[in-house]
Amino acid sequence: MIVIITIVLSFLFGSIPTGYLITKKICGIDIRTKGSGNIGSTNVKRIVGTKISIITQTIDVLKGVLSVALGMYLSRIIKLPVSTNTYLSIIAIATILGHDYTPFLKFKGGKGVNTTLGVFIFIAPIPTLTGLAVYFILRLFINIVSIRSIAIGITIPIMCFITKLPISIIISTIIACVLMVIRHKDNLIRIIRKEEK
Repeated sequence: MIVIITIVLSFLFGSIPTGYLITKKICGIDIRTKGSGNIGSTNVKRIVGTKISIITQTIDVLKGVLSVALGMYLSRIIKLPVSTNTYLSIIAIATILGHDYTPFLKFKGGKGVNTTLGVFIFIAPIPTLTGLAVYFILRLFINIVSIRSIAIGITIPIMCFITKLPISIIISTIIACVLMVIRHKDNLIRIIRKEEK
């Protein structure tokens, strides 16, 4: 029961629509009606600036970090019906799904990049940091944020496989990568049409 409750709580925690709430409170605007209409930090930066974007980004990362941290703590004090790696992997995906499809905004959320980094930084630190490094290296050559973001999603499961992490973690990072690609579907279409900013 505790495991089920924590997974549901992870989903709800991930569902907190950070970009929407912050821009609504500070700027009095509905970020969903501006720019790309996405509530993530990239659109927030375009519309209201870097400072609020960084706040949004930080909180979205922390949603992932804190969900997994709670799971790690509980895995030490209770006997789990599954392995710790499987439990944490489920929590990770639940948190990302909450962010991507928040019930608080009719299941229209962000694209999951920051929250993905947050959930996997403890579960798969080397792959996650490698994905982040790839993002910043690509920044030197590619101006399109969506391409760099998808590169993070692809890099993490590849590095998990290379570093021989447990299969449950590899599977969860593959699922996270697929979700990231799905959430960037419109960006990919614009890239193909050479319309992406």
